[in-house]
Amino acid sequence: MRVLDLGCGSGLDLASWGIVASDEVTGVDIDKNRLAAAQLRFPTRTYQLCPGECLPFQAASFDRVISSVALPYMNIQKTLSEICRVLVPGGALSFSLHSPSFTFAELLYNAFPRPIPMLFRLYVMANGLWFHCTGRTAGFLRRRTESFQTERGMRIALHRAGFENLVFSRTVGPDGVRFFVEANCSYRARFAGRSCRHDLLRTRATSC
Repeated sequence: MRVLDLGCGSGLDLASWGIVASDEVTGVDIDKNRLAAAQLRFPTRTYQLCPGECLPFQAASFDRVISSVALPYMNIQKTLSEICRVLVPGGALSFSLHSPSFTFAELLYNAFPRPIPMLFRLYVMANGLWFHCTGRTAGFLRRRTESFQTERGMRIALHRAGFENLVFSRTVGPDGVRFFVEANCSYRARFAGRSCRHDLLRTRATSC
C-alpha cells in the first residue's frame, strides 16, 4: 500500500495506524530539520519538504493518507482538496485532530496574560468557530493558520472536498481530548483544474 504521512514531523511509529513494513511510506512536512531526523530514524521511507496545501505528487499517487494532529495547522479546505487529488478513487484518509478544549486550555494556561500569545489564541478560537460554521479556515495575518475542529465543521469540509463514508471517534490523552476521522475519497469525485507551484516540483493541482 502506498501511504502518505502528512505533517510527519520527525517520524512516527505508524503501527497504531495499521501501517506494516511492506507499505510504501512517504512523509511530508514543512520543517526540513525534522524531516532530516525522520529520514535517519526511518531510512527505508521517503521524505519530502512541502506544505499540505500544495502536494508535489501526481493525481492518484496514494492508496491512503494519514495525519497525526497536523491538519489543525493548515488551510484545511485546500489541504483536503489536495489529499483527495493525490488519493486513488476510494482511497482512505485517516487523521487525528485537536478538540475545542485544547484551544481553551492553551489560552488559559499558556497564553494568559501575555498580550501577543493571547491575541493569537483568540484568533485560533475565532477561526475554529468559523470552521465549525463554514468548514473553512482563515490565515492569521496571511502567515500562520491554526484552528480547532468540530465534527460539524469536518463534515462540511470533507463532503465539499469529495469525501464520503465519514467515521468519527474520540480518545482522551495527556493533552486532552482528540478526535479521529476516517473517510474515503469518493469514486464520484471529479477533478477541476487549477495550477499549483512548488519549489521541488511543479505539478498540476486539482480539487475533487
